[in-house]
Amino acid sequence: MTKLFTRQGNEFTGTVQTNDAGKAVRFVSVACDRCHVINGQRLWVMGTENGRPYSKTGFQCWTCNNTGVRGTRQERLFTEAELARANKTAATRATRKADADLAAREQLEATRAAKDSDFRAACGEFIAKLATLNGEFWDGFRESFLSRAVAPTDRQIALVDAEVAKRAANAASAHIAAVGDKVTLTITVERIVVLQSQIYGTNYITIGRTAEGSVVTYKGRVHLGGTGDTSVVKATVSGHEFYNGVAQTTIQRPKLVEEVLG
Repeated sequence: MTKLFTRQGNEFTGTVQTNDAGKAVRFVSVACDRCHVINGQRLWVMGTENGRPYSKTGFQCWTCNNTGVRGTRQERLFTEAELARANKTAATRATRKADADLAAREQLEATRAAKDSDFRAACGEFIAKLATLNGEFWDGFRESFLSRAVAPTDRQIALVDAEVAKRAANAASAHIAAVGDKVTLTITVERIVVLQSQIYGTNYITIGRTAEGSVVTYKGRVHLGGTGDTSVVKATVSGHEFYNGVAQTTIQRPKLVEEVLG
């Protein structure tokens, strides 16, 4: 008698039947997916709770009449030669699919690489500026920008240009004169903080920059102008400091020599 095998390669020893095409088949029970044995009783399942099926109604399963089997399905049985051919066909199909998937992935990667290359070529100047900016914010900004591969907006360009210019100016900042020296400086105000006090009146924290690019700071009652204003002042150098790596010169007792220029 010819040996028959399941599709998984296991020898079949049960009752052999034939389908409409005259091929050898077996019938396999299909388990019901709507009921489960709960506390020794098969019940219709409402859902799962903590990974376990539950049934709060106590209803029996109308899908399988509480048998646990909702039907049967046919499965082909194969002779040894038929199984070998089926396995060979399946292997060939799997190889072709793997080759097709690989080709698709390679094509997708090539498309992505070409898109990234075009993006970097078109935005090369902006990307080069970003590469000079370090720090947590700018590292995240650069990573996000490169991953999205979208041309920078006007606002992004302005933001980066301003930061690059600021860092270039800060790198050029140097301490002015010696502590105790009297100096005459042309200062453009970059930032000003107004401090109001009932006891001390109005005081100002002013951060400005000289025409040579050096940062000057002052705290006191003298108003050196608003943000963007330029003034010529005489003052005494009271200290040399570094803030975030930027050389700053602190002055005291400033006196306006000329009115605010603008």
